[in-house]
Amino acid sequence: MSIELNCKDGYNIEIEKKEDWINILLVENEAFGERILVGAEERKEFLTPWINMLMHHKKEAGIKGTMDLAKKLEHIVLFEKGKHEKGVLALKSINTEIINLRKEFQEKEEQVKIKK
Repeated sequence: MSIELNCKDGYNIEIEKKEDWINILLVENEAFGERILVGAEERKEFLTPWINMLMHHKKEAGIKGTMDLAKKLEHIVLFEKGKHEKGVLALKSINTEIINLRKEFQEKEEQVKIKK
């Protein structure tokens, strides 16, 4: 499976799924199209591959940290607020969401290491 999403603000997202892994590329291009709308209930699923890339392939993916990732995602994605809130998340809230998910994933990885 391969998906290419054309977004405004000069970025494309290319998503490739091969067997058990997902490769996400953030590609600069000419500005056109619309931003992706991600619902509150889809946020964790959408961010999971990005967080994994941040944790394990930061340099190869060209990501400098959580705020850098948040800024890149803000250009291409609108994250809806919670179920009972209208509007979209601001940059600071996106960064906080990324930090919280990264901590959650790191804790899970540490638990797996302890069990081994």
